[in-house]
Amino acid sequence: MVPSLEAKYVDKPIGLTLTQAWTTANALDTKLELDNNITKGLKAEILTQYLPTSQSKGAKLNLYFKQPNLNARAFFDLLKGPTANLDVVLGHEGFLVGAEGGYDVQKAAITKYSAAVGYSLPQYSAAITASNNLSVFSASYYHRVNAQVEAGAKATWDSKAGNNVGLEVASKYRLDPSSFAK
Repeated sequence: MVPSLEAKYVDKPIGLTLTQAWTTANALDTKLELDNNITKGLKAEILTQYLPTSQSKGAKLNLYFKQPNLNARAFFDLLKGPTANLDVVLGHEGFLVGAEGGYDVQKAAITKYSAAVGYSLPQYSAAITASNNLSVFSASYYHRVNAQVEAGAKATWDSKAGNNVGLEVASKYRLDPSSFAK
């Protein structure tokens, strides 16, 4: 934890927040947020950092977009790389589809990618994911049997590591409103 001296300006009618901080590590941090200003459901953040002693600079742009059936995020490191990391989830009537990716502009290369599909209801959910550049595959299932009993299972296979499949099983029993056993 790094203590800091912080000043904040908020203009609620236009959705603007400006926060500036001077930390005990002698870093000058600035955060500019625009919430629902550009379009409904979009939050944009610009984060900057300056360390006077080392002349080190940082600048990031983060975007968050939420709609009833869509949740998307984008993170850009503007000075290192620059790099971009993106993820998106689409949902409709319990069905979910998601993906993530990373891109390095300097190298002109995709740095990571993953995908997932699932189905989710209050009583149970099931998902299949392919992560680590589509090399680690997993399938999972969760079931809320009743108010006291929950159970879940997950199988994972790493295509690069070999033929071993990892299996995980879990359960939870609620003893009373304030305690449970796993």
